[in-house]
Amino acid sequence: MDDAPLFPVRLRPGTVVLRRDHGVLQYGTDERWSVLLSGLDDHETAWLLDHHRSGRPLLHAPGARYTVTPERQRAIVRHLHEALLVVGPPDENLHGVVAPAHGRADTPTLALLRPDGSGRATMAHRAQATVGVGGLGRLGLGIAVVLATAGVGTLLLDDAAPVQATDVGLGGYRPRDVGRHRGDAAGRVLTDLAPEVRSRQVAASRWVSPSETRPDVAVVVEHRVLRPERYGRLTGDGTSHLPVVVREADVVVGPFVRPGRTPCVRCVEGHRADLDPQWPQLADQLRDPQREVLDVEETTLAAVGAAIAASQVLAHLDGLTPRAATACIEIAVPDAVPRLREVVSHPRCGCSDLTVAAATSGRR
Repeated sequence: MDDAPLFPVRLRPGTVVLRRDHGVLQYGTDERWSVLLSGLDDHETAWLLDHHRSGRPLLHAPGARYTVTPERQRAIVRHLHEALLVVGPPDENLHGVVAPAHGRADTPTLALLRPDGSGRATMAHRAQATVGVGGLGRLGLGIAVVLATAGVGTLLLDDAAPVQATDVGLGGYRPRDVGRHRGDAAGRVLTDLAPEVRSRQVAASRWVSPSETRPDVAVVVEHRVLRPERYGRLTGDGTSHLPVVVREADVVVGPFVRPGRTPCVRCVEGHRADLDPQWPQLADQLRDPQREVLDVEETTLAAVGAAIAASQVLAHLDGLTPRAATACIEIAVPDAVPRLREVVSHPRCGCSDLTVAAATSGRR
C-alpha cells in the first residue's frame, strides 16, 4: 500500500544531503540517523538535491527540467518518511524564543532530535523555563551563560561574594568587574549576551515554596565537597537540582536529582562512607568554613564543567533524562575527558520513602 504522506512534507531541518555515488544520496552524517537512498536516476537525484537546496516542500510539481513521475516521487518520499527524514509544514505561530539571533544557532540541531522536526518548539519551551544558579565563579557564570545562550527564559542568580581576579575570563567576567558583587556583574554579562533573557538576583533560600521564584531546576556550584544540607528543602519541595563540585584537580557534575525518581545527594555521601568509614569526618573538615583554601576554578575544568552541567539541565528541560540522573560525571585534568561513575539509591537514605510517596501522589 502506498502510505506516503499526502500533506506537503519537507526535509527535516538541519539534515545534510551528500552525493555519495552515482544514483546514491546520503542523508545525514550522524551515525544515529544517517541513511542511504540508492537506485536513483539522474533526474531523481537532481530533483532531490534541488529541493534540498531550495527548502521547498517535496511532492511539488517537479518542473519542466525533471521527468520524475508523481508515482515515483511518492515512492521516494515514502522511503524518506520511513527513515524519519521528512516532517510536516513548520509551525509559524511559535513565539517567545529569547535566545540570541532568535535561536537560529540551535534550532537546526534541535530539529534533528524531535519527531516533528521543530527545533523552534524546543526553544519556545525553554523560554518558559526558570533555572537557579548558585555560586557564580568562573564555572557558575559559565553555566548561566550557556543556559542563556541556549534560550532559557529566566535565570535566578545567587552569589554575594565579590568577583576575584581568578574569576576573570572564559567569556564571563572582565578585569573591570574585579571587586564588584558577583550577582551584579553576572547579570551584566548575561544582559550583554542575551538581552531577552531575564536574570534576577534571588537568594537560594527563596527557591522553594511558598516563594513565587521557585525554579524548574536549581544548580549549585560547591567547592571541595558536597554539603547535603543545602539540598534538603529542594528535595522536599520536589525541585530538580544539580550539584557541581570543584575539587582539587577535577569537577564532579551530579547527581542530577529528580526528587522521588532518582538517587539524591545523601545517597552519594552514604555510598562513599560505606567505602571509607573515615569519610564523614574528612568531609566535615573539608566543609569547615575556617579552612584557608582559595576557591579557584582551573580554566579547562571550568569550561568543560560548565558545558556539561548546562547540557544536563537542558536535557531535563527538553523532556529527556539527563545522564547525570544515574551517574556522576567526573572531569579531571589534564585531559578533561568526562568519565561516568554510576549512582544508585542508598538503602538507608530517606529518598527511597520519598520515591514511594511521590509515585503515589503523582508529583513530578
